[in-house]
Amino acid sequence: MVPWSGRDPGVIREFRNSRGALWIERSRTVSTKAFESAARRVRKGLRFGVAARIENAKGCILLVRMTPGKAWTAGWVAPGGGAEPGEYPREALLREIREEAGIKVKKVNLWKVYHEEVRDRRGRSIRWDFLQYTALWASGRPRSHVPHEISEVRWFKHLPRNTQFRKDWLRPPRNRFD
Repeated sequence: MVPWSGRDPGVIREFRNSRGALWIERSRTVSTKAFESAARRVRKGLRFGVAARIENAKGCILLVRMTPGKAWTAGWVAPGGGAEPGEYPREALLREIREEAGIKVKKVNLWKVYHEEVRDRRGRSIRWDFLQYTALWASGRPRSHVPHEISEVRWFKHLPRNTQFRKDWLRPPRNRFD
């Protein structure tokens, strides 16, 4: 099953307008539950996800803890999620940060775009774009506005053990806030 195999026009526009961002083609296998979640979104025309590496003035990174039982993870992740109908990537990112972490950010820069094929263990696949950004905390006290999705929001100087993403996510690119 491949409901969509193109590239989202909003993602292409965001990438073209972002100096220094990386375009990465990849393929990965996910759990059946995670695959079904992504496939439902793609069938509805929601073809990309976003997340941000948010840093404060002390150099701490903001992470959110997913509520146990969510499709993609049960540990600590960077704030983000899937786009809503008609949203451009940056709009989706700012909305997700507001909902999941309750803060405002500044100096938002696109870091990486993953154009990926996501497969489940049964061999089904979909195409999906995932955009990683960097940002600086601007204002607001971190707290979840969607407790059914995010159970906790916290600043970290050092990574917790149950981080659910690649460790290179926390190494910032050079000149990320220029």
